[in-house]
Amino acid sequence: MKLRVEVPYGDVDAMGHLNNVAYLRYLEWARQKYWLAMRDSADFWDIDFVVAHAEIDYRAAVSMGDVLEIEIRVSRLGSSSFDFSYRVTDSRGGLVAEAKTTQVMYDWDARRSKSIPDERRRQIERFEKASL
Repeated sequence: MKLRVEVPYGDVDAMGHLNNVAYLRYLEWARQKYWLAMRDSADFWDIDFVVAHAEIDYRAAVSMGDVLEIEIRVSRLGSSSFDFSYRVTDSRGGLVAEAKTTQVMYDWDARRSKSIPDERRRQIERFEKASL
């Protein structure tokens, strides 16, 4: 799945480039869009995972007004966790950042992790094939 975002003034730091924390917000936005599209749902609050780990490798500077494309995909499915991999490019196709987050399926009522339900696993696998 690919998403586009234009870097607004508020995401630029005193050095004139995209602040590191903005990348985490962009990745969060991409995860939300992915999860809603994968489940064909508009229920923003029905997200049954938490982020356990995030890593970002910055490859090039980004400035206000730049248009970025964020590519997101599930790169690993475990028994109770999965990874999203991200590739962020600029409007010329140049690599800006690469990232990975690890999500753990979570039971909000029990307040603990849970296994990835079989139906959710099938949804992810179908969505990944459809988005290739």
